[in-house]
Amino acid sequence: PKITAYPTGGRAREIISRDVKLMARSYMRQYPLIVKRVEGAIVEDLNGNLYIDLTSGFGTLPLGGLNPEVVTSIIRQAENLPTYSLRAAYSEDALELVEELSKIAPIRGDVRAIFVNSGSEAMDAALRSIIWHTDKRILLSFIGAYHGSTLATSSISFNGSWIGCEAGFMKTIHIPYPYCFRCPLGLDPSKCGTSCLIYLEDVVSRIGSQKIASMVLEPIQVEAGVIVPPRNYIEKFLKTIGEKKILLTLDEVSTAPGRSGRWFAAEHWNLDADVICLGPQLSSGLPLGIVLARESILDLEPETFKSTAGGCQLSIVSALTTLRIIRDEGLVERAERLGRNILKKLNDLKDEVELIGDVRGLGLMIGLEFAGRLDLGQRLAKILVKECFRSGLIVRRRFSTIILTPPLNIDEELLEKGLEIFEAKLRELWKDQRHKRPI
Repeated sequence: PKITAYPTGGRAREIISRDVKLMARSYMRQYPLIVKRVEGAIVEDLNGNLYIDLTSGFGTLPLGGLNPEVVTSIIRQAENLPTYSLRAAYSEDALELVEELSKIAPIRGDVRAIFVNSGSEAMDAALRSIIWHTDKRILLSFIGAYHGSTLATSSISFNGSWIGCEAGFMKTIHIPYPYCFRCPLGLDPSKCGTSCLIYLEDVVSRIGSQKIASMVLEPIQVEAGVIVPPRNYIEKFLKTIGEKKILLTLDEVSTAPGRSGRWFAAEHWNLDADVICLGPQLSSGLPLGIVLARESILDLEPETFKSTAGGCQLSIVSALTTLRIIRDEGLVERAERLGRNILKKLNDLKDEVELIGDVRGLGLMIGLEFAGRLDLGQRLAKILVKECFRSGLIVRRRFSTIILTPPLNIDEELLEKGLEIFEAKLRELWKDQRHKRPI
């Protein structure tokens, strides 16, 4: 990293002022950053400062910025056919992408697909299809879930400001997620025997499985702070919904392809789904959302669902190239290896730094949560993000957790340098707290 000027100096200040006047207040940036260029895991701002980005552009750039092969494929496509609506004509590239995904997706039976423009739209289309298929309106989701920003996906989410937003045509019941570090039931995870699952069993029993359209699950709750469910929980969870024949919908928008050290995070628990949703991580950040589902679920009547711009050819070829690079360069296996190394490093640090309460994750999806009260942890997380940014490191925060999601192909020396900065700033913060300096 190289910080030689104030990030908000010069034209940057003018642009931020214009943004405040023109953009909705819902846009809450974590850094005063105006990006000029991204190459690999290096971000250059408008004033020439260089940062190491351990967020992959907030999770949208699995191969980092300006990957040469991805860029070349997009340029070639743009010169011939940037886009043409899938409502109007067939696309061989779209079919090839579905075929490639069908080879690796953990879905029961034959696969069908719907193309849209984002992860939110994919989840929305999935919900509409499930309701049509089952003729049921009750959905089960989890506390802490984030599934998107449409009305329907906001209804099944339970994360931050989306809480309480409910679509009138469906009913969502939220179940406690196995967030063992801050157990929602106040129990000792080593002794509880997955008691939070009893809540799910009770809800299903009271409602009746015949009234439930689907169970919606993020295999890893990224937006809640990279919450990874215990294996014994998932085993019992699968038994519960399997016995009741409840459809399983997986939101893999943040976890696939390859980020967790598997093509799909569901593979860590041998989960087979009825529906899987993917987002722009698949297409290296270009607008894309895909619903993959069993044939019967997407056996929709003609014109039942349509997306005029869904499946833009530029996004599709970018996705095909991204998948090929991840496969050919062994980046799924690399993510698992590098992730293990990061977890070990941070767990070793946890033994020394009492501020750290929990370290968790799979592959290149790591969460470090502060110990103690949630409100104090949130304040510490804000300070750490700010101090890292001042030193040329971009990390992200959710509540009291720092999230690290570096590109799958990040240079290992660059990754090590980023982790050194992160550790140094964390130790400085710990030293400040030990000396009871005000925060």
